[in-house]
Amino acid sequence: MTAGSSSARPWRTRSEATEPEDRPDYCSRPSCRKEFRRTIGPGRPQAFCSEFCRRAAERELRQVRSRLAHFESVVEKLRIDVAAFGRNDDDGLEPSIIEQRRTAREAVARAAGALDFVNDREEPAVRELQRLYDAVAPLMAFEAD
Repeated sequence: MTAGSSSARPWRTRSEATEPEDRPDYCSRPSCRKEFRRTIGPGRPQAFCSEFCRRAAERELRQVRSRLAHFESVVEKLRIDVAAFGRNDDDGLEPSIIEQRRTAREAVARAAGALDFVNDREEPAVRELQRLYDAVAPLMAFEAD
């Protein structure tokens, strides 16, 4: 190839290699799920078929979270009512589930004891055990009440 020749190069330039391409995708809004063409390129991937669907999905998520919070408070009140009758949540459960809950409570208690004797709290395994204990212990304490 000579310096003055203008023949095409077999490779692409950087700008040609980054041209956006379209790919089929489905809207992330559960009540829509319409197929749309998503442009692949830099930035956050498009999750919704339109701005309307994105806003509607945000609104629906807020509504569902609100309903969930409502029903969680109803369940909490019903648990208090059951406790007022002198019964606990384990009364109607299979023996195997009751045994699994007892085993879980004992495991949380053992983890608490083990964490008391740890010297190096910055060790990755110890940090992970502490996170697990912090997440599960309140649930086990709630069930024991």
